[in-house]
Amino acid sequence: MIVRFTPDQLNKKFDLIIIGGGINGCGIARDAAERGLKVLLVEKEDFASGCTSASTRLIHGGLRYLEHFEFDLVRESLRERELLLKNANHLVKPLELCLPIYKGNKRGFWLIKFGMILYDLLSYDKSLPSHKILSAAAFKKYEPGINDQDLISAAVYYDSQIAFPERFCIENILMAKKCGALVVNHSEVAEINLKNKKIKSVEVIDKLTGSRHSFSGKIIINASGPWVDSLCKLTKKRIGRKIGGTKGSHIIIKKFDNGPRHAIYSVSKSDNRPFFIIPWREYYLIGTTDIPFSGDPDRVSIDKSEIDYLINETNSILKLKKITKNEILFSYSGIRPLPYMINTAPGDITRKHIIFDHESDEIENFISVIGGKLTTYRNLSELVVDLVCKKLNKEKFPTKTKLVSLVGCIKGNVKDFKSENSKKLSDKYKLDEDMINHLIDLYGNQVFNVLNLISENPDLGRLLSSHSLDIRAQVLYSLKNEMAFTVSDILLRRISLGLSEGLGEDAISYVAEQIKNYFNLSQEEITKQVNDYYEKVIKLRKV
Repeated sequence: MIVRFTPDQLNKKFDLIIIGGGINGCGIARDAAERGLKVLLVEKEDFASGCTSASTRLIHGGLRYLEHFEFDLVRESLRERELLLKNANHLVKPLELCLPIYKGNKRGFWLIKFGMILYDLLSYDKSLPSHKILSAAAFKKYEPGINDQDLISAAVYYDSQIAFPERFCIENILMAKKCGALVVNHSEVAEINLKNKKIKSVEVIDKLTGSRHSFSGKIIINASGPWVDSLCKLTKKRIGRKIGGTKGSHIIIKKFDNGPRHAIYSVSKSDNRPFFIIPWREYYLIGTTDIPFSGDPDRVSIDKSEIDYLINETNSILKLKKITKNEILFSYSGIRPLPYMINTAPGDITRKHIIFDHESDEIENFISVIGGKLTTYRNLSELVVDLVCKKLNKEKFPTKTKLVSLVGCIKGNVKDFKSENSKKLSDKYKLDEDMINHLIDLYGNQVFNVLNLISENPDLGRLLSSHSLDIRAQVLYSLKNEMAFTVSDILLRRISLGLSEGLGEDAISYVAEQIKNYFNLSQEEITKQVNDYYEKVIKLRKV
C-alpha cells in the first residue's frame, strides 16, 4: 500500500509551494529548504521526467552564446560549471571537445580562434585546460575518422558532461527532503484558488492513490518548464504567453571502430546549428534538432525529418563510416521551455532564464520560471529563493548551495576514490570492478549504501540485464530511499538501464515484481505500470 502524506503534512502551512520537479524545481526546493523555509514541491510525473532528461547531457559555458554577445550568460555558465565539477564530481566530468574548421565555414578560423580566447578569459577561474589549435595534419592523426575534406584546422577545448542528469535531480530532491521539504512526485495540480489577488491554495491529485488534497503556501513557484503556460491558465487570469518551446531530439547509436575518439562539436550544413557527436557510455549521443513546437509536451517524440537530419549531418562529419537508420538504438525528445519571442528563429532565442513575478497580472504571490539550463540551475535557484525571501521579509538567510556539495559528491579526487575502493568492493561483494565503477559514477559516496543490500541478500548482486552494469540491489535501493514508485521511475531515472540498448525491456518483469511486492500492489495496478512503460517509452523512443 502506498502512503504519501501524514496528517501533519496535510495540515501544514508552507512558505513556498513549487510546482514542477525538473532540475529548476528541484534546485529551488533544495535551496529554500536549506535556508529554513517550509517547502512543498509537487511534480505531476516523476522528478526529471520532462526536459531535464531530454538534454544533450552537457554542463557547458555556452560557446555559441558568444556570437549573440551574451557574455554575462557565458560567464555565469562557466562559473557554475566550475562549481559543479567540485560539488557534484561523481556526476559531472570533464569533456574534451573538438571543433573542426573547414574552408567555407560560416564561422571561419579567426572568428573561432577569437571565440576560444574569449571563452578562456571568461573562465579565468577554471580547473580545466585552456583551448589549443591543431593543424589539419595534426587533427587527422587526432581524429582519423572525421571528414578532412577542406579541413583547415581544429580547435580543441574543454567543457563537462553529466551522463545522468536524472540523478542530478534526485540528489537535489533528497537534500531538500533531508532539510524538511515535503516533495511528492506523481501528484498533479488540478486547481489553483485565488482570493484578493493572492493564490490561497492549490488542489493536488495524487495520481498513485487517486486522493485529492488542498495545500496553502505564501508563495507559489511555477517551475513546470514546457507546461508553464498550462499552469498559468489554472489561475483563470489573462496571463500572456510565456513559453515559445522548441523541440530537441537526439539519437543514440553504438560506438564503432574508427568513430570519434572525442566529442565532436560541428556546425550543421543544412541550417548552421550547433551539432554534437558525443561519446556517452558505450554509445554515441547525436543531436540536436531545434524545431518550433506547439503540441502536447507529454507526447513528444522524434519524427522522420529529424531522423533524416541527424543521420545526414552525422554522415557529413564522418569519414570512414556512414550510419543508417538501422543502427539507431533509440531516440529521445524534449521541449526547451524558451521564452516566447515573436518572429525569432529558434537558434536566436535567448537561453537566459527569466524569473517572472506575476504582480503585473494582479497575482501577488505567483512566480513563473521561464527557460534555464542544467548548467545554471543552481544560480537560478538562488535568485528565485532570494526573491521569495524578499517577499517574505526573510532576506537575512543567504544561500548555502555554493558551499554544500550534492549528497553523493566524493571528497577529493574521483579517480583516487575508485583506485582506493573498487578492488576492495569488488572482492567483498564478488562483482566485477567495472560494475563497482559504474555504481560509483551513479551514486558517488553513497555506493556503500547500495552495496550493503547485497550483504543481506546476495541475489541482489546479479545483473539486471546484459545491456548495462546495473544490478538488482539498485531496484530495492530506489524503492527504499529515492521515492521511486513505478517501472518508469526506476528504469529511466534511478538507474541507467532504461537509457541503454533495449530500453530495459528485458528487466521490466523483474522490476515490476519488486514494485508489486514492495508496495503490495494488485496485479491490475502493476500491469498498468508495465503497459504504460511500453506505451510511453518503448513505442515513443524506438525508431
